Amino acid sequence: MEQEQEKPKTKVRSICVDTLTGIQTEMYMTSVKKPTHDKWRDWGVDIWSFNSDLQNMGFNTILVLGEPGTGKSTSMRNLPHKSNIWFNADKKDPVWLGGREEYGTKRKPNYPYHMIPKTYKEIIDHIAKALEAGAFEEDRFAFLTGHTEEFKKGNDVRYRLKTIGNVTTKMQLEGKFETVLYTRAMRDGSSTKYVFETENDGFNTVRSPQGLFDPIIENDYNFVLQKLLNY
Repeated sequence: MEQEQEKPKTKVRSICVDTLTGIQTEMYMTSVKKPTHDKWRDWGVDIWSFNSDLQNMGFNTILVLGEPGTGKSTSMRNLPHKSNIWFNADKKDPVWLGGREEYGTKRKPNYPYHMIPKTYKEIIDHIAKALEAGAFEEDRFAFLTGHTEEFKKGNDVRYRLKTIGNVTTKMQLEGKFETVLYTRAMRDGSSTKYVFETENDGFNTVRSPQGLFDPIIENDYNFVLQKLLNY
């Protein structure tokens, strides 16, 4: 039986899709098993369409890219209680303090704030129901996370969003976002510090509104959200 959409007592300000890489891989592997599989399809184009759908639904979309384990998921840790929906496409358990209390686990997610989607359509349908129920704030944000890949341009090695297929690389997908952040894990004495890069170094696709952030900031989605909200 389909779960009914609960109307939260407090309105939702943000969503986190974690990760785009996980969804496109899931969709690709599902397609491979079908006799109608199109090996020439570019799966990154779906990311373009998904981002456009979110923007048309009133979301300010922020792309967050980085290698696995560099803090994309834990950046949700300071978002206010029941103000965020986690679309956990990578099927991970929360590993930050308070994460399980807020979102549950991958085996028992706290619906409707934690969902494990296999397609972009599942996410859009979930959001549409929440919007219809009046569950979202008027100003809302979507953190779309993904993994990076290296590519050669001349003699230089550069970085961009990892996609399955080549067409999307010609479409300059990151150009659809006003804010693109890169995660990085930095050694700080005997510990590791997790940060966002906010300024382009000439070899990646980082971008953000001029003067809004320092070049390196803590990996905190709530901090980013509040800065953009008051920009």
